[in-house]
Amino acid sequence: MSANSFERHGIDHLSPSSLNLWAAEPALWVMERLLGRKSSLGANAARGRAAEHGIHLGLLDPSLPVADCAKAAESAFDREMALNPDERRESERRNISGYVEQGLKELRQYGIPTAYQEKVSISLDDVPVPVIGFIDWRFDQHGLVVDLKTAERLPSTISDSHGRQGAVYVGGHGNFGMRFAYVKPSPGKSDGRAVAVYEMSGDDVRRHLDALRQIAIRLGRFLALSSDAAELAGLLVPNYDTFYWNNATTRANGTAVYGF
Repeated sequence: MSANSFERHGIDHLSPSSLNLWAAEPALWVMERLLGRKSSLGANAARGRAAEHGIHLGLLDPSLPVADCAKAAESAFDREMALNPDERRESERRNISGYVEQGLKELRQYGIPTAYQEKVSISLDDVPVPVIGFIDWRFDQHGLVVDLKTAERLPSTISDSHGRQGAVYVGGHGNFGMRFAYVKPSPGKSDGRAVAVYEMSGDDVRRHLDALRQIAIRLGRFLALSSDAAELAGLLVPNYDTFYWNNATTRANGTAVYGF
């Protein structure tokens, strides 16, 4: 595959989140990544980032009270959402302290992390640009990369989209294991769980890396069809029934780009 199909659209690298979006909703990918029509961060995404911030403070300083970590997380959320009209803003804010508390109960067992938000870059065969990601935490003392996922319900397994992220994270870290910690703000009434932890196998990593490669190759072929982003948008149809379009601004942008 020629690098020109990416370079002609100003793409010098890919990411797991970008490839996952392309696989799930190509029309939104083109609208945001090629036409530059992006929406503000949703309250659920801001909640995840804020909770991660508070948990990280608590991991760096094991003696820091959970309440202080939660307060820092709420402040981070308030800064990010200050001008955001998302109707879920207040409900998400109320849960942040719970996410921080439950997350620290699980993750403080690992000790102080060796690295946080570390950049990783991998190469995939026949894909002319690198795939770049940023890990949550690396714990050298356990040979693990750990990724936090805040959730309203605990999943029973690692999703394919998360698995692709994890495959990139450990793809840049030799023989490290990859774990996902899914955290709810409070224990479930039926099972008493607030956290579910799953670890990827070597076969999982290889399978998801191959999937990322196939997704990236197909994206490159699509980009090679035209150097005109608007022309590429004209080949796609948005599926407004998916959650990707729930944001009012995103939906309005979709109407402007796709005409309905």
